[in-house]
Amino acid sequence: MIALHATATADARRLRWVVGADRLPPPGVVRAAPGRLGALLDAGILDELVVEPGGVLITVGAGHTWRELGDDVRAALSAALSQPATWVVDESSCAATGLKDAAAELLAGRVGALAASHGGSIELVSVEGHHVTVRMSGACDGCPGASATLRDVLERELRRRADPQTVVVASESDSGTISLGKKLLSLIVR
Repeated sequence: MIALHATATADARRLRWVVGADRLPPPGVVRAAPGRLGALLDAGILDELVVEPGGVLITVGAGHTWRELGDDVRAALSAALSQPATWVVDESSCAATGLKDAAAELLAGRVGALAASHGGSIELVSVEGHHVTVRMSGACDGCPGASATLRDVLERELRRRADPQTVVVASESDSGTISLGKKLLSLIVR
């Protein structure tokens, strides 16, 4: 049996199965998989499989739960990973989709919580190729520490999860007012 373990995502229907990179097929959306895993996908019991660097994102179909399917999917995935050359993967769909999903998950999860704990928020604006654009608002807009959060937390995690070439940039604020971060900085500088 191949060593793997599941980690939760922001979507209760989706788990990330962490697997050694040497055991994975190429990254992308899985169109066909060998054995029982392929049968679960074909039957609609599994809604989607996406191979990413370091793991496989699996979404259960509507009306199914991980409590019901977890052991079966784990065994099926382990068996299928022993035959990575037989997977049919749409590699062209992975980069943007995987990057967008990972960015949305992080912003809805721990990165968003970090920003909120300081009175701000970070919103996903767009994903184009390797570039992720976000909008900083509240205390994050203009905060001197915000660029470090984007680079050291969000960008690093996106590079690990989805695309090693990811670049995260902040768009200009839509507000015509001076942000709280800029106001505080101007008080400190004086």
